[in-house]
Amino acid sequence: MRLPKLMKLLNLTISRVDMPIFDGEAVSVTVPGTAGDMTLLADHAPIISPLKAGTIMIKKESGEQESISIDSGVLEMNNNHATILI
Repeated sequence: MRLPKLMKLLNLTISRVDMPIFDGEAVSVTVPGTAGDMTLLADHAPIISPLKAGTIMIKKESGEQESISIDSGVLEMNNNHATILI
């Protein structure tokens, strides 16, 4: 199910040291923060957070969801761009 076009998207980059995993737009991304899961939407306040083992869930504009399992990582959100290093 395609989501309404009026929904604002965030730019998302997920990378490992040796290769990119995801680079594109998303409606939301949910990450396993060390203090609990958190969901980021477009224009989220700037944040830097360590990540624990778990699953990153990416919700795309098409309505499709993609999941990525991680052992640990770090998230930075600034200027509508989320960068996750795993």
